[in-house]
Amino acid sequence: MDKLQILHADMDAFFSAVEQRENPELQGKAVIVGGVNLSNRGVVSTASYEARKFGVHSAMPIAQAKKLCPDGIYLPARHGLYKAASREVFSILKRYTPLVEKLSIDEAFLDVRGCERLYGNPVEIAKKIKIEVKKKTDLTISVGVSVNKFLAKLASDFDKPDGLTVIRKKDIKSFMRHLDIDKIWGVGDVFAAKLAEKNIYKAGDIWPYSLEELKKNYGKAGVKLFFLSRGIDNRDVKSRSEIKSVSHEETFADNISDQDKLFAYLFKMSEKVSFRLHSNSLKGTTVFIKVRYSDFSTYSRQQSLKVAVNSSEEIYQRAKELLIQNNLLTKPLRLLGLGVSNLCQEGQEQLNLFADENEDQLDQTIDELKRKYGFDKISRARKLYLNNDD
Repeated sequence: MDKLQILHADMDAFFSAVEQRENPELQGKAVIVGGVNLSNRGVVSTASYEARKFGVHSAMPIAQAKKLCPDGIYLPARHGLYKAASREVFSILKRYTPLVEKLSIDEAFLDVRGCERLYGNPVEIAKKIKIEVKKKTDLTISVGVSVNKFLAKLASDFDKPDGLTVIRKKDIKSFMRHLDIDKIWGVGDVFAAKLAEKNIYKAGDIWPYSLEELKKNYGKAGVKLFFLSRGIDNRDVKSRSEIKSVSHEETFADNISDQDKLFAYLFKMSEKVSFRLHSNSLKGTTVFIKVRYSDFSTYSRQQSLKVAVNSSEEIYQRAKELLIQNNLLTKPLRLLGLGVSNLCQEGQEQLNLFADENEDQLDQTIDELKRKYGFDKISRARKLYLNNDD
């Protein structure tokens, strides 16, 4: 990709903005939306830009937010309301191109190749989207335009709220040179600390290192870092209709026999699969697992469900049952994977009368925080068994 063709559209402080739209008295005020409840043990899901001036941000404990912004307006999350607003926004996005990849309730990639004759060049399309979203939903959206997904995502976040930023091919090197290293996908606190040991703080600091050096020192993460630090990203925008299954697997540096550690990995993978399912408003009726031993023998097992699922806890429990019932943990594992298939859109599946609504809301809140602050910034306690390096 060497020309502008990818847009990243991201709603501004979405949950709190919707609350302000629904109640005009909240306009211009510090609005903080919490998770399942607003006890001091909860976390901030979204803070309005007025609240952010006090230092309040997503993933912050509610108790800390109240110390920083005691006069703020604290509201419980109303996911039904936000989903309805999201449908309004996505109906607008899909008017401009069929290639819309939904990342979450308020965020998407668009591939606008071939749409120029109808709607103008990519920058003109971005401007039209912003105008239409504001007119039809009374909400603001920031849009980034660039040559690939990674750069478009960086661009949309560059000038929030209500921003429009374009990163052209000729601007990539100057834009990336001074970018903080933790702005690159996959660079969390632990990885950033390792890089800091080599005085790597900016994307440009990576450039003197060869691909081989980075791969040797950091594995797959090093390879990704080599390319992304240069603004190289060859992934295509994929619409939801192209997704047949969602899965994740881990190949371990050393074979693992410790079942507690394997179950911790299993839950970590369950969270990643659940995150992607929620992001695409999908559920599935088949959970499958995959294991590989030191002799490279590989086995897969699956379980069909009467009710479609997408919660991390449900996926984890089904996958764990498959491992135990099929005696797949009798030898150390080289690889462990799980996934969900036979997918359907949320709302079209058979209803589960015994579903835990709080569990679903908790999943959605955690998903939002992961999306904004990185996958490993927040998680449930079960994962704490893993080392920080995992």
